[in-house]
Amino acid sequence: MAAVFIVSTLILGGTLWLALPTLEEADRPLLRIPKSFAQLQALNGLLKKYRDIYPYRIVICYVTTYLFLQAFSLPGSMYLSILGGAVWGVPRALLLACTCVATGASLCYLISAAFGPALLTLPKWKARLDKFQDKIHDQKDNLISFLIVLRIAPLPPHWVVNVICPHVGIGLVPFWISTFLGIIGVTVIHTSIGGGLDEMTSAADFHLISFKNFLLLSAVVVGALIPVALRFYFKRQIASVADVEQGPVVFEEEEDEVFAAGPAGQPKGVKTAQLVDVTDAESVASSDDDEDIILEAGPAVVLKASDDGHSRESSL
Repeated sequence: MAAVFIVSTLILGGTLWLALPTLEEADRPLLRIPKSFAQLQALNGLLKKYRDIYPYRIVICYVTTYLFLQAFSLPGSMYLSILGGAVWGVPRALLLACTCVATGASLCYLISAAFGPALLTLPKWKARLDKFQDKIHDQKDNLISFLIVLRIAPLPPHWVVNVICPHVGIGLVPFWISTFLGIIGVTVIHTSIGGGLDEMTSAADFHLISFKNFLLLSAVVVGALIPVALRFYFKRQIASVADVEQGPVVFEEEEDEVFAAGPAGQPKGVKTAQLVDVTDAESVASSDDDEDIILEAGPAVVLKASDDGHSRESSL
């Protein structure tokens, strides 16, 4: 992890060294990641000074710095969003900042996917991850909406979401989309503040907590929950229509199918002739004299025609 951070820092420094325009000696101390309102205003004036002369270089330096902060969850992203609104205006800064946040968070996602399994061997981290995975499993049908609301909520911190998501079965594409959409509301507030940065005198003029901003974030939450409500409504409608079309279950009685007819039953009062084996002397002796004894029916024998042209049959 330390090696990745060092290499990323070298890439950032090399990009700024190559892309930044040649600064005057008086402007060099102003080039820093803003951590206060005074540094933000100084950097705003510096970027506006070189914006019209080197427009593409300024964008490259801005994007590279933003990605670096998001990839390692470092402070300063809010100031860069405000600075973007001051330099490029709200519409362009909004699109640029949301793209940088989503892409930078995806870099943090990939770093966590590569080095995070080592932390999962600790029982404490594994227990927390299992709890979050259960929540994700409960919201699997509304995953995008759930992640959008999670981005707007103050808790948990965004870096926690970036680190945990690759280990609970959330793909990179849904993660990027939900981050982009979830950060829109906050980024609108930040870039709007940047639009009036020149007239501000202190950080108290930001008015981050206001009724207007509350309504804006509420509108984003409602917009994220609309697909959930529509899915729930149409799911119930489809289920009711399916029940009506299916109707009650009717069991029809089927007639018995006769495969083959057996022998006719013997009428009452009629004695059945008894078949006796002629080799069994006792059976012959014990049989009634009045009853007919059928020894065995042999094949029919057809005699040759007699002289009068008629044939006779005899059976043994």
